[in-house]
Amino acid sequence: MTRYRFDQIAENSTAKKKPEESDRNRYVGLEHLDPGTLEVTRWGAEVTPKGDKLLMKKGDVLFGRRRAYQKKVGIAPFDGIFSAHGMVLRPKADVVDPMFFPFFISSDMFLDEAIRVSVGSLSPTANWKDLRTLEFDLPSPGKQRELAGILSEAESLKGHYRKLLTTCDDVVKSQFVEIFSKKEFPLIPLSQACTKITDGTHKTPQYQEAGIAFISAKNVTSDGKLDFSDIKHISTDEYESIQNRCETQIGDVLLTKSGSLGMPAIVDVDFPIGLFESLAVLKYRRDILDGVFLREQLKSARVQDQFTGGVKGIAVKHLHLNVIGRTNIIVPPLELQEEFTDFVLQVDKSKFAVQKALDELNATTKKILNQELGLGDV
Repeated sequence: MTRYRFDQIAENSTAKKKPEESDRNRYVGLEHLDPGTLEVTRWGAEVTPKGDKLLMKKGDVLFGRRRAYQKKVGIAPFDGIFSAHGMVLRPKADVVDPMFFPFFISSDMFLDEAIRVSVGSLSPTANWKDLRTLEFDLPSPGKQRELAGILSEAESLKGHYRKLLTTCDDVVKSQFVEIFSKKEFPLIPLSQACTKITDGTHKTPQYQEAGIAFISAKNVTSDGKLDFSDIKHISTDEYESIQNRCETQIGDVLLTKSGSLGMPAIVDVDFPIGLFESLAVLKYRRDILDGVFLREQLKSARVQDQFTGGVKGIAVKHLHLNVIGRTNIIVPPLELQEEFTDFVLQVDKSKFAVQKALDELNATTKKILNQELGLGDV
């Protein structure tokens, strides 16, 4: 192992440009980087991005320096532009193997140090002037190449698993269309299909180290789950002050109102949850609707188009409660909905098995990398 300063390992490319209309579809933002994978599978912006953006070349390592604790690192899939809240990093090949470099940047060794030197309270940010002087121990060039080969094969396998997860989701969408698009069913607005539609508190609460879970739109995953891995907490008194407005029960459907708009999730926990205004609660009529069926219908193109048509705001877009309430949904016989739910639950079992394999592979590769970088089984 040999110790190097970070500016001996990496070059920070700061070349920028003001985006043009033609750049819109070749823009990668921090929202397009997913923790746990170097593959960038999403990009583009609805409108031309504002402000100067970093120029990136295919193969550059993209690091989310803003909120570095989110551990977002990716490999640029093409020449284009990248968020100014990130860094475009390139390896110095005389010190670090170019194939190993992305894995080093995504390692706990580098990211934990980047988090440590981040500055700012609301959006902690890692700056180059602080990163450049950090020192890291690197394996020999031969060991780097060996690790790069192993980790690259693992990354390819991870991509295969992620495609299987996407295929499972596509199968559910296809089944929904197959069952519910060939017949006419009663159409009613969500305001009639629910006994209550409300949202979370519009006042930012006082957070504390422990207490009642408090979540927002960012805690809803793309596959309709609630992610409690990164949440805030509020006091019991604070929760009781908002309880009447947005108390949740198992089976209720939550819907994101800002950020990634119109993403539904089912409440599947029996402990109290505090909600921020970026989440709506749909207390649907369980005598006419099944929760899983409702969640999948809310994801459908027909419903999403209704949401999109009612979105307000330019810089920050919001889905208002009145738009949600007047959104029309179909209400097939409950028995048919439940048959569809049984199918979804079977697919979910397959997804669980694939996700478990992916998680185990992630844990194994992390262990290998940490051990070779001298961190042990961190």
